Amino acid sequence: MLMRNSVYGALKADIIACRLWPGTELREPDLAAQYAVSRSPIRDALLRLEADGLITIVPRQCYRVAPISLRDAEDLLGLRRLLEPEAASQAARSADTTALDALERAVDYTPGTDFIDYNRDFHCALAACAWNRRIADACTSAIEQSDRLVRVSVAQIEGRQPDNLVAEHRAIVAAIRLRDARGAARLLRAHIGAAEVRILAALRRQAVVAA
Repeated sequence: MLMRNSVYGALKADIIACRLWPGTELREPDLAAQYAVSRSPIRDALLRLEADGLITIVPRQCYRVAPISLRDAEDLLGLRRLLEPEAASQAARSADTTALDALERAVDYTPGTDFIDYNRDFHCALAACAWNRRIADACTSAIEQSDRLVRVSVAQIEGRQPDNLVAEHRAIVAAIRLRDARGAARLLRAHIGAAEVRILAALRRQAVVAA
């Protein structure tokens, strides 16, 4: 089971980071050689990734990394805009000191490191502060899948300023520290909404995106 989970995790990470680009053809023998495992855990991982919406199956031919459609991007970012403010509200109301300290550490960005990785880790750390585990898990899944949208669109995004985004993260954390549930939710909703506008505008200019 550990090997199967490891293969699934490695493949998922490569898809989310766009090391396996949307639309890339995947074949079991090639993947087994790449990840140095038998075909059985590869097949299991591909089926799990299909359930995640990250893989499509071409009957009797191959697997493909799922394309990024504008409709799916809109759905995914809209889901985040609904769920994450609730997670922030719950964090402000009930997160303990350990969770808040972890969130404080996650808000620090080291210049020169991958900002997309930092941004994902921050949002996942915030989601983990929610007391409702189903909301936290759903947030984490949506946040991870959003990485593909960002990596595909990032070269097209105009006016992207990491310092401003980090400042927005800090304001959200400050509201949570003050136990301001309504303020934390409002700030996070605006933060995700602004990202949604930037990302969707960029994706509309990308040939890799399906209608």
